[in-house]
Amino acid sequence: MSNRPHFLCIVTDQQRADHLGCAGNPVVRTPGIDRLADSGVRFSRAYVNNPLCMPARSTFFTGRTARGHGVRTNGIPLDRSVPTMTEALRQAGYRTHSIGKLHLRPFGTPNGRPIEELDPAEFPESRAMWDSGRLAAIPTPYYGLEGVEFAGGHGSWMWGDYRAWLVAQRSDGFELLQAKAGTPTLHKAEQSWKSALPQELHHSAWAADRTIAFLNDAARQPKPFFLWCSFPDPHHPYCPPAPWSEMYDPQDVALPARREGELDDLPPHFREIRDRDRWLSGRVHATRMADGQLREIIALTYGMVSLFDHHIGRILDALDSNGLRENTVVMFMSDHGDMMGDHWLINKGPFHFDGLLRVPFIWSWPGRFPAGVVSDALASHLDFAPTILDLAGVPIPEGPVPAKPECPQMPPPWPGLSLAPVLRGERPSLRDALIVENDEDYLGLRLRTLITDRYQLTVYSGQTYGEMFDLHEDPDQLHNLWNTPAHRSLRDGLHARLLHELLATESPLPRRLCHA
Repeated sequence: MSNRPHFLCIVTDQQRADHLGCAGNPVVRTPGIDRLADSGVRFSRAYVNNPLCMPARSTFFTGRTARGHGVRTNGIPLDRSVPTMTEALRQAGYRTHSIGKLHLRPFGTPNGRPIEELDPAEFPESRAMWDSGRLAAIPTPYYGLEGVEFAGGHGSWMWGDYRAWLVAQRSDGFELLQAKAGTPTLHKAEQSWKSALPQELHHSAWAADRTIAFLNDAARQPKPFFLWCSFPDPHHPYCPPAPWSEMYDPQDVALPARREGELDDLPPHFREIRDRDRWLSGRVHATRMADGQLREIIALTYGMVSLFDHHIGRILDALDSNGLRENTVVMFMSDHGDMMGDHWLINKGPFHFDGLLRVPFIWSWPGRFPAGVVSDALASHLDFAPTILDLAGVPIPEGPVPAKPECPQMPPPWPGLSLAPVLRGERPSLRDALIVENDEDYLGLRLRTLITDRYQLTVYSGQTYGEMFDLHEDPDQLHNLWNTPAHRSLRDGLHARLLHELLATESPLPRRLCHA
């Protein structure tokens, strides 16, 4: 068991792929993450399978699409009967632990149900359960995690183990988190302020401190470990503490990718969401705002990124000082991106554009993976769990299976692929297409997107409209080709390929146990 690698998975929330220095961003400074990229493989074309928190994170843990694990959108609990990557590791002898955000169960509780009627164990990540005192810890094991140090929420909306620690450190700590205690931005950008909380009490500092404490202890233990270090930032609200709130001048950041008249060429919900308050799975308020406000939001987001990047550097130092680095696979990723004003929108929703769909994806294992490699291979969140288990030498969990397979030609248990051959430099890529799925129940929309090396196609169930972009000629996705007569044949071909990918990624689990 001792020769199995450790795993340190560093996860951020709502971070775009281009919000990294190593990805070519000329403004944001990320020396810690850049150091990780310099020691391993950075995928420049890694995409979500679903651009919302709960579906994406459920995919991380189960290896399945949203269709496969059932968390189609936020607010749906992940079924405890679905086998998880972490439980497979735990049963194989790994010590499994989580620090920070999880979001495998809802932050809320069922509409119209009094909290007194609910079992706290069924809503262990719910703010109401923690605030009411009905819950003081996540019951473990939790989806295969033996230990959980939990931080729920974002910005001023925080609860869990982090909040309990914060109040223990400083009695007015939670009050300092609130917007009214902070300093408004010059243009009073939506959900934006400069936090009054001391930086050492911020949840990014807490997550890093607890991660370092785990690593210090793990260095004295014989068991291999899987550690999930999940920072709640840079998810909105945008409220870093000093000095990070002052690190970037809004005038130094570029305005988003967009063009006048663009919304005329897109499906009708884009303009409706921009111009009206529409409740979405990803946000609540309308997205129309002035350029000065957008610059403030981006500058504060950069501050949040640089803050947790500083702590990632500390975590990497702890790996080195504990002698763990050579046998630890360190990977860095985010659950989804943020529109950040691109195409006249912010945050997330039924918007299948690059800023929301493309995410950081970095893997480092000194001596096993080449250093400083940038791969343009298509990669998906679906590939995360199978890659972890492949590197650990642990089989994919399938649930009940017969002693002898009933169907020799049955498909593999998970739709994703182990990226190990690409990480080792044995193959340049593994696939030529991937899919993204998104159910927006508030608007009655069901989106499915195909991404290839050159093109991106989005279709809507029951609708004649859609989107198609040439990613080589139009990397900012400013010109929708869906209705262009010259591209109709191409659109039909991509549509057929999307159907193929949807069928290929249907879950074959549970397995059939006999003929009938």
